[in-house]
Amino acid sequence: MSKRNKYQNIADEECKQAVIFARVSSEEQKKGASIDAQLKTVIDYCNNHKFKILDKFSIVESSTRGGRLKFYEMLEFVKSQKHKTAIVVNCVDRLQRGYKECVELDDLRKQGRIEIHFYKEGFYLHRDSNSSDILRWDMGILSAKMYVGALRDNVLRSQEYIMN
Repeated sequence: MSKRNKYQNIADEECKQAVIFARVSSEEQKKGASIDAQLKTVIDYCNNHKFKILDKFSIVESSTRGGRLKFYEMLEFVKSQKHKTAIVVNCVDRLQRGYKECVELDDLRKQGRIEIHFYKEGFYLHRDSNSSDILRWDMGILSAKMYVGALRDNVLRSQEYIMN
């Protein structure tokens, strides 16, 4: 007898609900229109896909520093749902800029408890996602990680120049 996923009923249902996750990295970025622009695009996306929006998490939180308290608050909210829930984001780097969150997100995806929708990249991940879509997610994270590394390199180079 095959071992059934304890969330099989959730995994088998059509996804009809979503949470929105919009993020900027700093208070300075919050002053611009980035959060509002992210929210508009993903709300429109949810409406077009007939998702019931359960909650909106618009946060100021670095994805590379600290404990990502608001991200994990959103994730706990999603895990508490009795039905499959889509996490809808504007793009990969708004959700994450590194791999530390991948294990938990991917476990929930494989269980069929979540879908992750990336508006800008034009794809979503679900329990049966193919290797090409998983690679697109990985490459999005890798690109975001490289961007953060390049910013760090530029800051260090500027500091070194000033000191010399």
